Amino acid sequence: MNAQTLAATGERLTVSLDEGDVAGWRWRRDGAPRVLFSHATGFCASAYKQMLRALAAGFDVTAIDLRGHGRTSLPADPARLRDWTIYARDVCAVLDRLGGTGWTLAGHSCGAVVSTLAARGRSDVTALALIEPVSMSPFYALAARSPVWPLVSRNFPLVKGARARRNEWENRDAVRASYARKKLFSTWAEGALDDYLEDGLVEAGQGVRLSCAPAWEAATFAAHGHDFWGAVRAASAPISVLAADHPTSTLFSGAAGRYGRQGASVEVIPGATHLLPLEIPLDAARFIARAARQRACLQ
Repeated sequence: MNAQTLAATGERLTVSLDEGDVAGWRWRRDGAPRVLFSHATGFCASAYKQMLRALAAGFDVTAIDLRGHGRTSLPADPARLRDWTIYARDVCAVLDRLGGTGWTLAGHSCGAVVSTLAARGRSDVTALALIEPVSMSPFYALAARSPVWPLVSRNFPLVKGARARRNEWENRDAVRASYARKKLFSTWAEGALDDYLEDGLVEAGQGVRLSCAPAWEAATFAAHGHDFWGAVRAASAPISVLAADHPTSTLFSGAAGRYGRQGASVEVIPGATHLLPLEIPLDAARFIARAARQRACLQ
């Protein structure tokens, strides 16, 4: 594979940590500003290839599979997951292994929150680009730390839906045929579903299974004990937020104003849903690029 082809397709990345390996993808551009991207709950780095390839035109891009997702091999016990700080610690460990400075941390949904948590106290992070961060009221973090939270959260629609998700299939073609008929994927850019299934499925026995186990996905949807807004307030890097003007947006009531009071910029895209990086990947790539360049202008 020549250098030009590698730049277009990316290369697989493995970062070894004490507990196991973090898998991901790298679009290498030596000397360019560096971006580390984290995906949404239930997805994986490969799902965002169209956005990441576009971003790689001007940046050195790394995208990782979070714990319990994709090809990452770190332990993932749903019974022990109460918040997303474990994901943030993994991101910090990856940054420590990769080294360097001037990182832009970018993420989508859960990955946007994780990026913010990971940036806290780090001088090597100089910009945050958050796409549809899960921006719940601070009340949820308090409630999620209470003893009754497991009984409450098990009835959340996303939690129930994830727990009931089919996990095993006879082959990849069967999964693709089924998913292509679902409304969830109907607005995705052409080819994005195939990108997701590349690492969203793993071989299992005579068939395939989801690389993010339904129980782990459900536990992640229920785990809101982290102090996200505290991390936003503590951020020393400029924060840029991209949101969808759609009922599926995770910038819940009052979130835009709360970001504004913390000095973060909020850009809203009409027509797109919460899954906008998979629907309009070029727009998402341009947003991350602007956020990273804002950092450069402020220095």
